[in-house]
Amino acid sequence: MWDGALTSMTSLFRDMGLVFLAFAASCVLGVLTNSFRRAPLPTVYENPETRMLRSLSSAAEMIPREPALLEFQAVLRTWKDSAALFVDAREPAFFDEGHIPRSVNLPRDEILRSKTIGELADKSRPVIVYCSEEGCEDGKIVAKGLLALGHSKVSLYTGGWEEWSASGSPVEK
Repeated sequence: MWDGALTSMTSLFRDMGLVFLAFAASCVLGVLTNSFRRAPLPTVYENPETRMLRSLSSAAEMIPREPALLEFQAVLRTWKDSAALFVDAREPAFFDEGHIPRSVNLPRDEILRSKTIGELADKSRPVIVYCSEEGCEDGKIVAKGLLALGHSKVSLYTGGWEEWSASGSPVEK
């Protein structure tokens, strides 16, 4: 009876050792493969905002500036005066379904493309960034990204597309 139990325990430890060896070998192989990639995957998670700011800023500028927050009435006045460029931070599919007239689409994953958007060439021009709604992080990320790129007058419309479209304000498709 004890011989059978001892044999099965030995077999179990041997199998666990093989599993551990396979696990360790796959970890080493994964790390080595990643180190030879043209763009290695990060070994520590960075949230999208930190990753974007790191790619746009030098180490000395890693403390992000905060955009000014705007409410609906101020945004509507500015839009009527055509005094600012409006930047929609939503994905292109949502932008195509409807957006604030005269706005340009700049999703957070394309912030580096902002250098090629002609309307964003003048870094002293006021820019108002909006997203879908108040809690949307993409608008904040794009606004901070534009500040990191050197735009001096960046504001964030907190109500976003939901508030704008619900108010009956003009929309464009």
